[in-house]
Amino acid sequence: MIRIGVCDDVSCYVETLGNFVMDWAKMRKINVKLEKFRSGEEVLLNLEAKGDFAVVFMDIELDGINGMETALKLRKADRFVSIVFVSGHEHYFKKMFQVYPFQFVEKPIAKQKIYEVLDKAAREQSLYNESFYFQYKWVTFHINLKQVLYFASERRMVRILMEDGREHVFYEKLDELEEKLAGYNHQFMRIHKSYLVNERQIEQYHYKNIVMRNGDILTVSREKRCLIGRHHMKLLAEKC
Repeated sequence: MIRIGVCDDVSCYVETLGNFVMDWAKMRKINVKLEKFRSGEEVLLNLEAKGDFAVVFMDIELDGINGMETALKLRKADRFVSIVFVSGHEHYFKKMFQVYPFQFVEKPIAKQKIYEVLDKAAREQSLYNESFYFQYKWVTFHINLKQVLYFASERRMVRILMEDGREHVFYEKLDELEEKLAGYNHQFMRIHKSYLVNERQIEQYHYKNIVMRNGDILTVSREKRCLIGRHHMKLLAEKC
């Protein structure tokens, strides 16, 4: 079962969105627990009481804690929840990216658009449990790829930086590792001869470097800058 939240202070939007979600779940034969909310406070209380959501549809203009503030708290609690902003106001678009929204849906809400967003979210959620196996000193390890910040090449070793601060090492050429990771659903970008980064763990994009969610600043090589810039613009376009 996956938990999906719908939050809007206008009851007709809550009911419409909720109906679309349940119609989609029935059509896709997915077991969904739907939670309906009229305020950001209700969302956060439910999160604390019942645990993480897979997807949350969030109106931006809410009384009390607005949708942006609520989303920031959701993102702090769970880096991998798919937050979908629902609004009739495009001027919020740039502000939304500080919380890494999964998608932006304009009002009035179209059923087909909601289906497309949920299909994409379901694919995203399914890849979160991908494991990566490696060996070091005759011991086999496995890690969850969603928790990897980046792989760093140091001479003949590859160092793995995890989001909880742990580090692992193993012997592999980064070129070979990049080719191997291409067969996984998680997307890792080669930003430098020494770095393969998890694109979902990038905090900020800059021309000459990127900032990871743990604060590490990684150099983008000169020949990769245009490619990384185009990739970033593509990500922004996909949110619309």
